[in-house]
Amino acid sequence: MKFRFLIASAILASSAHAWAAEVSLSAALAQGAETSPRVQAAKAKADAAEARARQAGASPNPELSLEVENFAGSGAFQGLRSTETTLALSQRIELGGKRSARLAVATSERDFAFLSLRAAEADLARDIRIAHAELRGAEDRAMLARENAGQAVELARTARLLVEVGRDPPLRQLRAEAVLAEAQAEEARSFGELLAARRFLADLIGSSDPDLSAMVADGEVAPGALPPATPSLDEQLAAAERDAAQARIRVARAEAVPDVTASGGVRRFGEGRETAFIAGISIPLPFRDRNKGNIEAAQADSLASEASLRLASINARRTQHDARMMLGAANARVAVLSGPSLAQAAEAVRLASIGYGAGKFSLLELLDAQSALTTAKTALIEARLDRARALAALIRAQARAGN
Repeated sequence: MKFRFLIASAILASSAHAWAAEVSLSAALAQGAETSPRVQAAKAKADAAEARARQAGASPNPELSLEVENFAGSGAFQGLRSTETTLALSQRIELGGKRSARLAVATSERDFAFLSLRAAEADLARDIRIAHAELRGAEDRAMLARENAGQAVELARTARLLVEVGRDPPLRQLRAEAVLAEAQAEEARSFGELLAARRFLADLIGSSDPDLSAMVADGEVAPGALPPATPSLDEQLAAAERDAAQARIRVARAEAVPDVTASGGVRRFGEGRETAFIAGISIPLPFRDRNKGNIEAAQADSLASEASLRLASINARRTQHDARMMLGAANARVAVLSGPSLAQAAEAVRLASIGYGAGKFSLLELLDAQSALTTAKTALIEARLDRARALAALIRAQARAGN
């Protein structure tokens, strides 16, 4: 009873899908880019990096100080007669190129953040392309499973009639009923996968449609190969990280140069009401801390970023090559599987069904024909899905900040 309920639920889901509004790949990409939390988070981080880059160019604020001396003491310093009041303004002067080095780091980090935003958008687009294709494939597999279940029902009915008239032994009816049970189980499984694929795409694009359906893709054109020495998005990211690491070396070296603080002001003597100007300058003595450890750490980080850039270049070339090869292989499979062999397999099933009913073919021959057709259709569905995955991988591998 429970199994029948699952089958009924699957059939109900398929019936609802028949009237579901289809979403095209372009619409899914646009909706996902607008609502995706990962893109929104990357955008916020890029805005934060932009604000930090603006702040990095700011100079130190001047300091205003007020000092009151020689009051409320004893003897000649009782009360306020000997009070001395000093109003001074001091300014820390950055030396060693600290401001320019700090600005270079912030600018590189800003560039990295905006490249990360572009990478998040490219990753999301790849995931949506794959999820859209997987939903389309799940729909095709579910419809194929439904067709097979319908054929199995008809086959079981025919086998029962043939057994009743004595043309086939009871074993044939048992075999047909076993095929029906397998087909119904596969139908339930395929529709479960359909619901999961539908939910995954809906989450990616922020859709609340419970009957989300994937429109058949128009067939995106594969991008052409990047010109030689053209960096991919991943290489641009690694280069931006390297630039930031190199800029941090400048900051570490600049921090080793002590800053000068200059001050000037006016002092007023309470007893005689006289005033005088004061001036001063202070500078730390770099005897103990010359920031050597931070300089060496920044240099090591820079070497690591250089290696990461080389690795990113190797991975980018390999990923592009592999994706293009997989796309070519998938296109070839689709061309072969969608050719005359599919129509021939369908015709073989039609003839075997007629022949079985007329007593010219056995049940096993009909089952073999149906299995061959199912295998061919399933292989075509998988080939189309592999083509979509390879195309999504290639588009992502060749993404650049400027496109």
